[in-house]
Amino acid sequence: MSQFDTEKMYAKYGPTIYARCKRLLKDGTAAEDATQDVFMKVLKHVDSAPGEDAVLPWIHRITTNHCLNVIRDARRHAEPVEHVPEVVDDEFEDSVVTRDFANRVLAATPDELKQPAMMYHARGIEQAKVAAALGVSRRTVLYRLAEFTRRAMRMQEIAEA
Repeated sequence: MSQFDTEKMYAKYGPTIYARCKRLLKDGTAAEDATQDVFMKVLKHVDSAPGEDAVLPWIHRITTNHCLNVIRDARRHAEPVEHVPEVVDDEFEDSVVTRDFANRVLAATPDELKQPAMMYHARGIEQAKVAAALGVSRRTVLYRLAEFTRRAMRMQEIAEA
């Protein structure tokens, strides 16, 4: 894992990570900064990264945790503003589309893949704890998460075609 070509990794996963950051932070500039921060963390911990099949979920988890920390820290240091802008709820439509897609993916996924995916992605449970709860090895959890991701990506490609 430590022999990743960082440029290729950034080219491959950068757009996905940026989209996740933008969805969570709701700001393009903050998403750009967060994407850079996430890849700095990835590079710092690349020696402890999972196998190639589970890299995207691993980076996705780092991204989510980083963005949630940014949001939490921003709440602690909120600055007053003179004018409160009118809120346009474009995010509602995105969330409905995302939720609908997630429901379709989950409905088409066998339980052996769905359980670890829900525990890890939706509830944020660590892979080792998911493995213990399901009575399987951590490697099996990594395999199932990678297979779940492959299926979801395939469904997304079909939906976009």
